[in-house]
Amino acid sequence: MIGLRMQQAAPGETSLHDKLHDQLDLREDQERRFEAEEAVFAGRKRAFASRIGAENAALAEAIRTTGRDGPEVQRAIDRIHSVLGEHQKETVAHIFRMRSVLTPAQTERFDAIVTEALTSEPVPADAR
Repeated sequence: MIGLRMQQAAPGETSLHDKLHDQLDLREDQERRFEAEEAVFAGRKRAFASRIGAENAALAEAIRTTGRDGPEVQRAIDRIHSVLGEHQKETVAHIFRMRSVLTPAQTERFDAIVTEALTSEPVPADAR
């Protein structure tokens, strides 16, 4: 998921967020707009994390009370997937809002960085 790749990088790797800031040669006005967008998105991300935590707790409770993989557990899983899907959509919208402030040359580099993040396989820590 791109939402996870935006901020999280394995030890020794650079996050997508850092790559975008490091490799786009942003002008001061673009940097300000990125920072403003990121501040708004950070609040949304915290809200999603809270919702995901609540849905995970509901799944745990369904597992505990039913003791089987039945309809209650499946509904809880579906609710988690729904929140994760909303988070993914919001993350993509966030990326396009950031992309909208870039020059054509920066947009080309931005797209390459995002594409690489979405298509590259993370290297497991024990394989490094």
